[in-house]
Amino acid sequence: MLRKVLRTLALGFAVGGVAACDTTTSPTAPTTSLTATLGDTLGRAIQDEYRAEAIYQGVLNDFGPVVPFANVLTAEERHSASIGRLYVNRGERVPASAWSVDTVPHFSGITVACAAGAIAERENIAMYDDLLRGSLPDDVRQVFSNNRRASLENHLPAFERCS
Repeated sequence: MLRKVLRTLALGFAVGGVAACDTTTSPTAPTTSLTATLGDTLGRAIQDEYRAEAIYQGVLNDFGPVVPFANVLTAEERHSASIGRLYVNRGERVPASAWSVDTVPHFSGITVACAAGAIAERENIAMYDDLLRGSLPDDVRQVFSNNRRASLENHLPAFERCS
């Protein structure tokens, strides 16, 4: 998983940056170093994205390349890569995922998985709402806003349609 994030980060650097799912803007240069509070905030966000990746990969492992999981997994990888870039820009190591396909729920069918995906996206949006209420550097605020918007406008509707 970490190797996948680092590969995505390298690709992002090669093509000029990664800005979550929004290709019209890219994160600004970091305005702060990684304080303990900011580290906790970034850690909460990246682990939530990693968890979604593991859940959606589990669905793909269990049921094959089904929509919307294949598409949303790619987007979640971009989300975690954009947060990873916030670490890298501050000279920090990107944390490894605390999640794997073996440590997340599995589902009895696609409809159940889609309903769980919708719940996970609502929780992700709520997490970003909470984090965005705090004092954040501009680059972090931009990445979190982009990730939240993608979850609200793209991922959640996709899971609601299939559940």
